[in-house]
Amino acid sequence: MVSIYDIAKAAGMSAATVSRALADNPKISRASRERIHRIAEEMGYRPNLLARNFRQKSSSMIGLITDDVSDELSGMIAKGVEQALREHGFTMLVRNVHHDSEIEQEAIDYFGDMQMDGVILADSTLDALADVPKTKLPFVLINRYCSAEDPISIVCTDDFAGGYDATEYLIQLKHRKIAYINGPEDWYSSIRRLTGYTEALGKHEIGYRADYIKHGNWFEDSGYRLALELFRSDDPPTAVFAANDMMAIGVIDAARECGLRVPEDVSVMGYDDRTIAKYARPRLTTISLPMFEVGMMAGHALCEMIAKGQMPDGKSDRLLVRGKVIERDTTAPYKAEPTIASETAQDFNK
Repeated sequence: MVSIYDIAKAAGMSAATVSRALADNPKISRASRERIHRIAEEMGYRPNLLARNFRQKSSSMIGLITDDVSDELSGMIAKGVEQALREHGFTMLVRNVHHDSEIEQEAIDYFGDMQMDGVILADSTLDALADVPKTKLPFVLINRYCSAEDPISIVCTDDFAGGYDATEYLIQLKHRKIAYINGPEDWYSSIRRLTGYTEALGKHEIGYRADYIKHGNWFEDSGYRLALELFRSDDPPTAVFAANDMMAIGVIDAARECGLRVPEDVSVMGYDDRTIAKYARPRLTTISLPMFEVGMMAGHALCEMIAKGQMPDGKSDRLLVRGKVIERDTTAPYKAEPTIASETAQDFNK
């Protein structure tokens, strides 16, 4: 590996002069700077970015802390962040924390030590919110709740609106027995989507039923298991809204096992619009979330803070992004069961 000392020897100058020239220090003449840059390029020199970061207190790098970038939605957010950062001349470094607050703390400390120019936290834990400001780095949160008094910039999907819109869509299909399989109770997105669900029911004076509310773990197995409980109950729902597409796929499997046709006997609604929603059979009706755009918005917001030399300014700055209903093949208008009287009338008319 070519070092500054190698360049200094080739140029016949001191290492200190070469270092200042490579940093475009105006105290070094333009001719000398150009000559040293040319020699460095010919020798294949690559700067030690970490050492430069500590000297200059800047890295042109942004840290992204996310749950798991291999997840489809997290990956879309990361791509959006990366594109925005690239437009502003920044490079992104990603740390996966797998919803572990200790790993998240390690990532925050690491980015602070690396003199990153800023940090973006996607789906961070509550513990992280107290630790990030200690790094003195500009930061933005994605899909994370904090109180209105916290001086934090946040870009969020509107989970309340998503829960409301999904439930309203099923109500417009004449369903009244609408069950909801939510995510874990302590997730902010779960809380907001449940609030949207109950708000839509209340608007149409449909009674809230605790037995129709279940809490899963975001994976297919919990959607399957909880849907079996619903379908085998004394008063099963005619529609099931699942808080993400993976659990909705489990609901469809449970319906098949119970001899129910989707959507003829029961409608199923998902949330997220993952790739699997388009290729499931039947294709899944769901709420589509613009995660790439969310990532871009967060990236641009952070770059603007850095350009202005700002930390969060004492007030919460929130950008809400609303999803939309994507109608496919797992939902249909409710068809009432024929009553005994109507069945008798039909027999009489035969």
